[in-house]
Amino acid sequence: MVHVHLWGYSRRWRGLLSWVKYRMGHLRRWREYAGSVARAAFEFDPDARVYVIGGVAEDRVTALSDIDILIMVSKPISPSESLTLRREILIKAMDSYGLPFEAPVEIHLTDAQNAQRYLSLSKKHIEISPTNSG
Repeated sequence: MVHVHLWGYSRRWRGLLSWVKYRMGHLRRWREYAGSVARAAFEFDPDARVYVIGGVAEDRVTALSDIDILIMVSKPISPSESLTLRREILIKAMDSYGLPFEAPVEIHLTDAQNAQRYLSLSKKHIEISPTNSG
């Protein structure tokens, strides 16, 4: 009976380790994924600025991390417009630029005035320019 319990625990542990390995594999590809999102964003707004912020930019990555991408659009944008554009950019990144559906990407989309709040809270940010987005 004890042997069965230990085997079940071991199986769950192996499953967790497999998920961690899978997730970390995605997180290691953050530059590629950020480039895919940036190329899509530049199609919708050629004057946008795109940054990787948060734990990935600060080199604080864990299996529970995601890739935070800040898109600063060139014109003021309402929250509902932001939601719609964020969805369109994500779909374009997946359909046209190879972003995997399961990529752990979180897009923050805002205008220049509100972007300063994100940038000031981030200890480090990495700009993804049109020339280095892939």
